[in-house]
Amino acid sequence: MKSYHLLLPILIAASIPSYGALSKINPGKAWNDTSGKHINAHGGCVVHHDGEYYWFGEDRTGFTSNGVSCYKSSDLYNWQRVGLVFRTSVANDPTTGKCIFERPKVIYNDLTQKWVMYCHWENGDGYGEARVCVGVCDRIDGDYEFVDTFRPNGHDSRDQTIFKDSDGKAYHFGSTDMNTNMNVALLSEDYLSTETNPVTETKILNGLRYEAPAIIKAGDTYFGVFSGCTGWDPNPGHTATATDILGYWEPGLNFCTDDGAATSYQSQSTFILKVPGHDNSYIYMGDRWNQSDIGAKSEYVWLPLSLRSGAPTVQWYDSWDLTIFDHCDRFRRLADLHDGAVVRLLDKFSDRWVSTTGNGFFIDNDNDDTNLSLRLEATYHPYKWRLVDEESGKYLQSMFGALSFAPKADLPAQIWTLELQEDGTYRLLSGHDGKAMTVAGSSQRAGSQIFMTTPGATTSQSFGIYFDSETYDYEAADMFSAEYREKTLLDVQAQREFDESGVNIVSDDAFSVVLSGRELLVESPCEAGATLHIIDATSGMEMQSVTLNLNPGHNATPLNENIGRGVYVVSVETKGFCSSYKIIVR
Repeated sequence: MKSYHLLLPILIAASIPSYGALSKINPGKAWNDTSGKHINAHGGCVVHHDGEYYWFGEDRTGFTSNGVSCYKSSDLYNWQRVGLVFRTSVANDPTTGKCIFERPKVIYNDLTQKWVMYCHWENGDGYGEARVCVGVCDRIDGDYEFVDTFRPNGHDSRDQTIFKDSDGKAYHFGSTDMNTNMNVALLSEDYLSTETNPVTETKILNGLRYEAPAIIKAGDTYFGVFSGCTGWDPNPGHTATATDILGYWEPGLNFCTDDGAATSYQSQSTFILKVPGHDNSYIYMGDRWNQSDIGAKSEYVWLPLSLRSGAPTVQWYDSWDLTIFDHCDRFRRLADLHDGAVVRLLDKFSDRWVSTTGNGFFIDNDNDDTNLSLRLEATYHPYKWRLVDEESGKYLQSMFGALSFAPKADLPAQIWTLELQEDGTYRLLSGHDGKAMTVAGSSQRAGSQIFMTTPGATTSQSFGIYFDSETYDYEAADMFSAEYREKTLLDVQAQREFDESGVNIVSDDAFSVVLSGRELLVESPCEAGATLHIIDATSGMEMQSVTLNLNPGHNATPLNENIGRGVYVVSVETKGFCSSYKIIVR
């Protein structure tokens, strides 16, 4: 019976009447409109149109459904009541003489140039009808004309939402099969019904009993936020991700990351709106239901939602304002690892940073005083790195399950394998014993300890590698694009093939080799005669051999035409030295 969405805030000078004008959002606290009355807009959504925000929601007197209310704001803090824009009286069941509207959602149809509203509809006598109700209007703020009630393609539908994709197509998401599964159905071109020629739909998250769907899209990736089914009582939140809206949805973790996560901060999702001007920030809208008087006593839980880590996360704030988004794009995922890059490690599941105060390692919120800044230092091996603390110049090492910093030493404990994962994050494996960096107990809470344990033992062994875009001009990953996913999968496969190839790498640090287009650039510290061997990392076959007279600085040599896309080892042999490096030809 609850739903979730993202909110889109733009600061515009307000000109609405003020009743104790607000400048902050206070989750779970009483929220009055500009006339001083409790905002009565539950299970709803927010739409930005012509410089104003419109909040639609269930208007209730106690439990009685009056219809869908609308409020208007220019700043997202102060809301002026517009009134009822879709009345239950226009859609009453002929037998019971009444009906209930729940979870109203509004989108604009560019083809018909009309606003379309979907609600969950019941006849006022229980929840057995499980239908949607559709309304339409020329203006965003009503009055909406009743179109029809129906079951989408014959499926029972309770908690629901509608989602308009970037191509203009729209989809209905509804809990179906008695809340066992989630049905996704393509809407008709006018959005007034589901597509029937042919029927275009799928069932997702089967058997998980999710409700309260809220759907957003970042790049080419879809994210869903849901609740479990416990009636009016709150429960742990859920997430899911897809690259095809009618394809497979991968279930994720609870989106809440602080105390109160077990009840989604005593709320149930209803909507998410993207914050304009920022890549990875949104507002979570939830309802804190009070069944004794839904209209007057149910409150609202609005909190910042981040996709920065690659998974939806929501942290708790007693009070907050929109300035929280001023630097939300400061840290960006590094597109490719490279020698000398200064980075931070972000735990995927908590959206918190690997940190230290000198007395142990833990995850923490954005805090320049505790978050570790590490410099990547390349080694002879293509997938092994040293991690240098920018503040102290000491090297991160792991011995016998403990992390520490120490002066540079020729120790396996200071060598880290960065094992790329399919989502673009990394597992950090110690060269001493192969153990993986891990958040204790897979906790998402700030202050949770970081230690080393057996790879794969917990879910929290996945860290994104990010840089401070306000300080460094590195290339940022386009995290949610199809191209990034495809490149990452190729790189994961390349690393696996390299590990399985058995290629022996022996090296010192005298030279460096990088690929620029179709040219190898060999950095030499002095004049030297050298032989370059280019070896296919998968087959071990030598693809090219060339003898060079190296000069100090960069020395360029072209690749042979027979060297196609793949992973290769470049061996640089000089008198008394042999250095080997990985290159990836794309």
